[in-house]
Amino acid sequence: MPVHERGYTHWRPTGLRPDPVWWVIARRGWTGAWRHRWTLLLLFVAWVPAVVKGAIIFVKAKAGQLLELAVGGQWTSITPSGFLAFLEGQRFFVFLFTMILGAGLIARDRRDNGLALYFSRPLGLADYLLGKTLVVIGGYLAVTLAPVLLLCLFAYLIDPGATGVELLLVTPLRALLFCSLTGAGLSLVLLALSSLATRTVLIVVWWAVLCLGGEMVGAIGEGIGLAGLQYANVLGHWHNAGSLLMGAEPRLPVPPLASLALCALAVIAALAILRARIRPVEVVS
Repeated sequence: MPVHERGYTHWRPTGLRPDPVWWVIARRGWTGAWRHRWTLLLLFVAWVPAVVKGAIIFVKAKAGQLLELAVGGQWTSITPSGFLAFLEGQRFFVFLFTMILGAGLIARDRRDNGLALYFSRPLGLADYLLGKTLVVIGGYLAVTLAPVLLLCLFAYLIDPGATGVELLLVTPLRALLFCSLTGAGLSLVLLALSSLATRTVLIVVWWAVLCLGGEMVGAIGEGIGLAGLQYANVLGHWHNAGSLLMGAEPRLPVPPLASLALCALAVIAALAILRARIRPVEVVS
């Protein structure tokens, strides 16, 4: 059968520029992750604390300050410090979503020889890492920044004492900067772990030890009077460093600047590992 009878047509340029390579990688990762019902169900559960905080904000706004002691506290506050406390409370969902989205991103490529396929195209290491990082950041922002921005708008509409400049501009900008930097840093650390193995289960175990194990060690140390063990609290250091930006009290018995330095060193180490483990592959035809 002739080619033209099979519906073949010559390629004709549309005049549209192709999407950036990093955007194609990120979009593919998002669509693959969010098509599963259990991922959407987990996202619904992760938003439950935001709904609870919104309900408390509503009750406090309608009932006045008499309920401040009963249902108040830093977690329900609509100040930047209160939203940092909310973000700190989301750390378990942060662990879950980053693990689900990022644990196998590079491990699968190494196991299935996907790096050879990626780098056989006009693709650089920066584009590859940016696309993979955005996949993880998308999940992080979905359970942190998105509910904070919605809560800021809700509090402004409900609370008669709220100011537009603070809740619609200052706090959202602080939260955006904090969540962007923290999400990018944690994503790079997770991707560095993913590049060290080809089995996803190993990365999951390493990430759990790093996040949940570090927090447990810090809590035990604080309980027995050894505050120095809080240096093992990996997620806690990001929130502790974020207290500088959000104008809040330190989250750990560790100087916030020390936490900031540790976070920066973690990102530098992650970038060095990724640069060493991911190399463009020569394809010989």
